[in-house]
Amino acid sequence: MEFSNQQIVESELPSVLDIKYRSIQKKYRTVSIIAATIFALIILAIPLTINILSGDTWFYDYIIYIMAGWLLLYCFLILLSFKGFEHKGYAMRERDIIFKKGWIWRSSTIVPFNRVQHTEIEQGPIERLFRLSVLKIFTAGGSSSDLKIPGLLPETANRLKDYIQNKVGRDEEE
Repeated sequence: MEFSNQQIVESELPSVLDIKYRSIQKKYRTVSIIAATIFALIILAIPLTINILSGDTWFYDYIIYIMAGWLLLYCFLILLSFKGFEHKGYAMRERDIIFKKGWIWRSSTIVPFNRVQHTEIEQGPIERLFRLSVLKIFTAGGSSSDLKIPGLLPETANRLKDYIQNKVGRDEEE
């Protein structure tokens, strides 16, 4: 085999902008809003609980500021849920899977099939209530997933998982 190291012209590379992304299920927006609400209620419950258990009255002097801060946080989390949903999408290509997300901080994660170690499908209690799943893709070298695609119907998540596992199995045989 003869050594080759040809130069690649950047303008001839395929563009990520040309990829047709599939949207996640609209029900996932509701799941995100419920999760944000639960988080915000926990954040509100912490100072309330401390105040009740301590018996101090300092809390009443600052209640308007605490509630205003909490309301701002909650509104921001809801805004993130709405705007963030619009920027989530995934695409399968011949050799990899791509997931994009982010309203403020945007990111695209590409996982080549030949780097996949295993896949999992996960459903939390809220996702189960809305019949949604999360596809988790793991590559070598880590205990957490390298890619999570939320807001998938269970059938879609299973189809994607089976396809990826079949691709991984075929690539190992070649």
